[in-house]
Amino acid sequence: KPDILLVDLHMPEMDGYAFLKEIRRLERHDLANIPVVIMTSDEDSGAEIKGFDLGAYDYIRKPLLPDLLLRRVERIIKREQMLKHLEKKADIDVLTGLFNRSACVQQINEYLQMKKDTGLLLMLDLDHFKMVNDRFGHEMGDQVLMEVAKVLQGLVRSDDVLGRIGGDEFIIFYRGFWNEDALKDRCEEICLKVKSCLEHVLGSSVSGQFGISIGVAMAPQQGSDFLSLYQKADEAMYHVKSAGHGGYFVFSEEQEEEEEISNVVSLPEIQKRIEGRDYFPGAYMVDYEDFCSIYHFLKRTGERAQLPVQMVLFTVEESSDADRRGTENRMRNFGGLLSKTIRRGDVVVRCGNKQYMILLVGASAESSHVAIDRVMRQRSLEEQEEYPIRVEINSLIG
Repeated sequence: KPDILLVDLHMPEMDGYAFLKEIRRLERHDLANIPVVIMTSDEDSGAEIKGFDLGAYDYIRKPLLPDLLLRRVERIIKREQMLKHLEKKADIDVLTGLFNRSACVQQINEYLQMKKDTGLLLMLDLDHFKMVNDRFGHEMGDQVLMEVAKVLQGLVRSDDVLGRIGGDEFIIFYRGFWNEDALKDRCEEICLKVKSCLEHVLGSSVSGQFGISIGVAMAPQQGSDFLSLYQKADEAMYHVKSAGHGGYFVFSEEQEEEEEISNVVSLPEIQKRIEGRDYFPGAYMVDYEDFCSIYHFLKRTGERAQLPVQMVLFTVEESSDADRRGTENRMRNFGGLLSKTIRRGDVVVRCGNKQYMILLVGASAESSHVAIDRVMRQRSLEEQEEYPIRVEINSLIG
């Protein structure tokens, strides 16, 4: 593939105009957009305009001065390299280094429309990723996404398409035909390696709650463009999520028809699915919006049932010049301590850069001090000295 084409305007059999037309008609995007520079001794401005209309990059007048020609060519090549760098940068997800959504859509559509070949679209979604952010912080969430991206990079070929299309969603487009056994092996391998990665990053004590769900759609059976395949893969993904998360499912028309006929689920099945969403062994770690909902629910029901509820606010105090990463690590460690030490029926939320709040359900004002002391005793002397914690208590319901 040449970097630049220097084309004489007047040539036998095919002149420069005809050559430009043929180049721009090429199916391969990278070849069709090679810079073409017209060389001519003509002074006709109309010919120059026609050349630019056909996609000429530049004109060089004859007679050619070698030094000038070399500098013009060098300038054009450098400019093209800069543009390619900017284009590539625009196609890349900054956090993971994978393709972003628009780049994935373009590459997959170009392949399907040009080759009209077979392929597999895998939609991958991390299970309970929101809980990672809520419990460990967004910095840890970003680290999880980067590590998962590295795992997925080791499971694709150079001509496949791998991207992060938003949040904790990734897609893989495998080119060519895959039989059922090969697809099964690959999906199971992805699930196993991602789970192992999460165990390494988050720690084996909690990583069992996290994994990945995969929805699969086949081209051309279920679509010959990105959007069609994405919608089918998304439906397959929903099937995995509704069954309790984790694993993979391949879209099928028969399955869709069955679900259209009846989407009624029995009470035991609904209860089983809900039970499966009890993510952590300790206290409930929730985000602020969920915390507010639980707060109002407890306030309504607690007043009617005379169930005491105490609110406790923990504020980490440290010097103003403490480094941000150190603060984040301390907060993450303290959040983990709260989750393990506070009872299963209590609720924990991180409500600021240096604050956690808990709802002690069924605890009186006096007994809440017992729970707080239990937390504080778990902290080492070094931790107590480096970052003391201020505690405030308020009764939500007497």
